[in-house]
Amino acid sequence: MENQAIIVIDESEPENEITEIGEANGEASRHSQDLGAGNQSEEEEEDAHGRELDYYMDLIESRLEDRRNGSRGERRSSSVCIFPIPNTIPVINYRAEKPEIVSIGPYHRGIAPLTDFEEYKWIFLERFVSRGYSLRFYLDKMMELEGDTRCCYSRDLSWMSKKDFVEMMLLDTCFVVELLRHIGNSGDSSAEEEDDPIFTMPLLIPPLIRDLLKLENQLPFFVLEFFFDCSKGEREMKTFQGLAFKVFDLALPRSRDDILRFLNADAKHLLDLFHKSLLPPKRVMKTDRPRPADQPIQCVTQLMSSGIKFKSRTSECFLDIKYKNRELQIPSITINDFTSTVLINCVAWEQCHEESSSYFIDYISFMNCLINQSADVAFLCSDGIISEFSQDYHYVTTLFKQLGKSSGFKVRDCYLSEEIREIEAYYSSNWATLKRVYFSTPWSFISVFSAFVLILLTMVQTIMSVWSYQRQFG
Repeated sequence: MENQAIIVIDESEPENEITEIGEANGEASRHSQDLGAGNQSEEEEEDAHGRELDYYMDLIESRLEDRRNGSRGERRSSSVCIFPIPNTIPVINYRAEKPEIVSIGPYHRGIAPLTDFEEYKWIFLERFVSRGYSLRFYLDKMMELEGDTRCCYSRDLSWMSKKDFVEMMLLDTCFVVELLRHIGNSGDSSAEEEDDPIFTMPLLIPPLIRDLLKLENQLPFFVLEFFFDCSKGEREMKTFQGLAFKVFDLALPRSRDDILRFLNADAKHLLDLFHKSLLPPKRVMKTDRPRPADQPIQCVTQLMSSGIKFKSRTSECFLDIKYKNRELQIPSITINDFTSTVLINCVAWEQCHEESSSYFIDYISFMNCLINQSADVAFLCSDGIISEFSQDYHYVTTLFKQLGKSSGFKVRDCYLSEEIREIEAYYSSNWATLKRVYFSTPWSFISVFSAFVLILLTMVQTIMSVWSYQRQFG
């Protein structure tokens, strides 16, 4: 027993070795997993980038397609013809530029307090539909005209869905046509007038007529004309133009002969129709005469001091200005809310639409030259050119000055270039200069007369002295 050997097997080292080997294999496995995860995250990032790229690619291609469709729509449509008031025109009279009672079209849709009137449009829609064709018929036609109608607006209307746009156009078109019928036939006896939302509030009619003539509140004329033709009765006006002029005549009365030639006129919208009816007859430019200088003419006070007289001229068109024998003949005009609306929006229309004439721009610029201060307005009022029913002198001065500055006066090319040339020729003549310098005021006339008398007495004295000398020593 004593010599028996005890053998102790030490298993700790192999266990440690096995543990170390296991840990090493674990680290290798985790490292490979980390590498796999890294490769996987990179692939996911690439996939996400690809999906994002595809999304933006689809978006850009969709917008390009919309633009191509829009271009085709513009070619089908007449042209863009409904614009916002340009920024070049300062805010002279907010009520003359923006809708006062009702929003028509997309530019002011949903803006308070214009939304208060929206409920009345549904009443007029019911009356319009009761005249003949069904609501489904008009809705179907409006859906057909939706593309061409959108192209008439200069602003991007992609924010409006087809459903909202068609509903708005149907509601507004029926409202405008039916409103013109109601106002135009206001003298006729009708059982509907007792519950009518317009005739129970007659003070609304003037601002409603003004709202129909604001550039930002227009509807394409071909839509209005189509809906009128589909719904007109046997006893109604034959054309939509005739109905419109019948209503506008309440705000600016004119003779029937004056508007007879516009009963079948082509127009972009109601403002364009009214604008065309106010233009004077075309004048033949005389090319053999020198054209006027680029400088505008002088104001009323300076022209009067030079011997030019001002006279109110009877004419159906207040743009029809004449100059003859040192007399400037200008048709009378009343500057009120309606004429302010017409002047501002017609100038805006001519600035925005390239195909339009520039008669209103030329007229405003010419009047801007004549009116330099309130005293000039006072002289024009005393001569009957600006009606006594107009607003105060300061407002009239501000209207023509502010609107004239934004217009840009092309003196050589305007329709009044012949009158301007003749006024310039007289104003720079010796006789006009003599009157302006020596006879412009009573005091200057007295001074000149006194000097003349003094010279005359001196000459008489000299003659008498010579005559007395010759008699004494002759």
